[in-house]
Amino acid sequence: MNKYLINDVTTYRVGTVEEVEQLHEELANNPMFQLTNFSYTTKYIKEKGEIVEEYQIVKAKKVFNEEKFPEGDFYVKYGEGIEE
Repeated sequence: MNKYLINDVTTYRVGTVEEVEQLHEELANNPMFQLTNFSYTTKYIKEKGEIVEEYQIVKAKKVFNEEKFPEGDFYVKYGEGIEE
């Protein structure tokens, strides 16, 4: 049985809007998939009613294959552990 990866929606957290723009450019130029949707929301961390930190949540939809006529096999491999 063939299994084809059609698409993936990935959520990232980045610190600044500048980093959002850099991530968008990086994903848009990746030849492994087509970036079909990209959005971000600014979030705030507040303490005692005051904003102490700001960050961006980014959602990116990547299309790897057409649903009706898939052409390639893609395997997603997640790393073991976290690099710091």
